[in-house]
Amino acid sequence: MIAYLLALTLGATNPAGATAAGAADTAPAQAAGTWLVSDVTVIPADTDEVLPHRSVLIRDGRIVRILAPGAKAKAHGATTIDGRGKYLVPGFVDAHVHLANEGAIRDSKDPRISTIDLGSAHRYDRQVMLGLLKAGVTGAANLGGGARSDEDLLWLREEIAAGRIAGPQLYVGKRINGPRAAVSVQPAATVPASKPEAPTTAADGAAAVRQARERGYDFIKPYQFLNRETYRAVVDEAGRQGMITSGHLPELGCASCADRAFAFAHPMDNIAHSEELTRYARIGSDLAPRDLDALADAVAERKIAVTPTLVTLKTIVGMYVQRAVPPVPGDWAARVDPVTRIDWAPPANRYLSQAFRDQDGADTFSAGYDFARVLTRQLWKRGVPLTVGTDASLPGLVFGVSVQQEMIELREIGLRPIEVLRAASINAHRLFDPKGGSGAVREGERANLVLLDADPLADLHNVAKIAGVFAQGRWLPMAEIDRRLDEGRAFEQALSRQIQAHPAHPAD
Repeated sequence: MIAYLLALTLGATNPAGATAAGAADTAPAQAAGTWLVSDVTVIPADTDEVLPHRSVLIRDGRIVRILAPGAKAKAHGATTIDGRGKYLVPGFVDAHVHLANEGAIRDSKDPRISTIDLGSAHRYDRQVMLGLLKAGVTGAANLGGGARSDEDLLWLREEIAAGRIAGPQLYVGKRINGPRAAVSVQPAATVPASKPEAPTTAADGAAAVRQARERGYDFIKPYQFLNRETYRAVVDEAGRQGMITSGHLPELGCASCADRAFAFAHPMDNIAHSEELTRYARIGSDLAPRDLDALADAVAERKIAVTPTLVTLKTIVGMYVQRAVPPVPGDWAARVDPVTRIDWAPPANRYLSQAFRDQDGADTFSAGYDFARVLTRQLWKRGVPLTVGTDASLPGLVFGVSVQQEMIELREIGLRPIEVLRAASINAHRLFDPKGGSGAVREGERANLVLLDADPLADLHNVAKIAGVFAQGRWLPMAEIDRRLDEGRAFEQALSRQIQAHPAHPAD
């Protein structure tokens, strides 16, 4: 269902544009440095352990030592961070996001957006990345965009890794999808010829995966408008290329479509929404309770992971019921940039349109959310690895804080706080970067960490009380993140003035 519902905008982008913009940014790399977090409570998150009064030595982007209470650290040249009364946890990962970026802006179909002068310093990209860090998000998996958008993110991934831009570790996925006409229940008069960019043959589906591998994508997102054989070819070729798959289940019901047994016989590594499973229950049983066990058993038996994105469906239902974008938590509304505000307002926001309300099955949106919540609980009870994803920037979901909202969603269906922390960190690392370490707060692991002012195990809402983050081993206290974001406000105000001055902008 979300495949039908989500029309995440800011389209695709041109490789040359991203490369040229990137070349103009000559910011020097920031050294990771040496840091000592003293007398802090460590929550490693890979087990249920809690380690009070530890001192954690971080050097060159790695956790070098975790010292027992009273032990003296040999930390020459280290900057000490007072950890008294604070909690050190793994950095959070948004396992399903669609990042707004400058490449996407340049390729927007809205002339108010595509004609914006962004300058050459990637200030828009920097603001988006800082917003993620402000919420403790030190990793983000982008589940596909257009070509120019992807090119900007591939470039940005390297800039962040090199320390030239502050931001989370990025995992860039390549979305592979066929034309919707190829899986229509009512046979289309014409189906476009197959090509790797929109494959309808197994050969082109496999070629699309190989091209993504060569370009440097981190994973593959199979999308639902692939026919039966093309879907299988994409999943199989990704396995041969050593790329994980996280995406949508294939369409059901047409002559060339998969059926439910086929989808589970050729599984992805990760299903990108619990709603994808709910869509199968809508078609197969009209959300009958018996399908809760059938679907959860199928996922568990095939050892598939799931990114529930419950907050996504909750937000869509909210727009359907209230006919308005749900309020944004706390002061985060002020962090929504002017380009995103256009996307959230009619006519760009299709969730507020009458056409959205009139589509088949609209009256089951709320029931589908309830079904997805119960189904996600059944997945958890069967030990299915869950990750935290948001589908931001869906209207109402701000990059960064929406991760905290999804964490609360998982807590409310029964996960213990430590299990939610694990879903937001360890499970995502196992999915997207199994060779890069566990993501836990352990010696030898990368220093992508969040320092909290209150105990998240006592109250999970405390994940919002952030003193600072380590991103790629570089310490950013919250005051510094806020200072940089505030510095960017003048840039965002200039963007707003450009948008309002455009001839296509509606008069007030």
